[in-house]
Amino acid sequence: MSSNIQRYHSLSIVLHWLIALGLLFMVVTGAYMVNADMPKADQYKLFQVHKAAGVIMLWAIVLRVLTRWLTRQPALPTQMSVAEQRLAKLGHVALYCALVLMPISGWLMVSASPFGLPTFVFVEWIKWPHIPFVQRNKTIETIARNIHWVTATALIILVVGHIGAVVMHKKKQGISLLKRMWWSKAK
Repeated sequence: MSSNIQRYHSLSIVLHWLIALGLLFMVVTGAYMVNADMPKADQYKLFQVHKAAGVIMLWAIVLRVLTRWLTRQPALPTQMSVAEQRLAKLGHVALYCALVLMPISGWLMVSASPFGLPTFVFVEWIKWPHIPFVQRNKTIETIARNIHWVTATALIILVVGHIGAVVMHKKKQGISLLKRMWWSKAK
């Protein structure tokens, strides 16, 4: 569908930047909680914060995918070659797939954990359920942990590539893609 709109829907913009910040938070807390030398009680608290934030990220990502599906997006600039446009679309699909897979693999890992610890979404009266039929399954937990790790690595690479493409298009072709994902009027 051809579109002459100049920027993404406002909800898409808000979710894009919130998910970007959330992803940064999740990568930092995830790396810290599994690598830092800290008391088990502090590690438990950090795991709980990470899991709660993961639940919120999952909802934000689902809402972002729905918003993307239900709203019109600006067309890619005509100055971009067909190959660049295909790479941009492929990159976005890969980002969305990884963004969905990341919290789902975390949820699966927590659900299959031999510890069976609950996930509370920041307050103890909002308990996030475990995925049924996988409780205390070490094999599923290990597979989910590996998927979570690989997806985290892939997300870092994809985000760096995403940012790099925006910078490259601006510097080499003078195309300001950032205007499409901000509230100012695009020219």
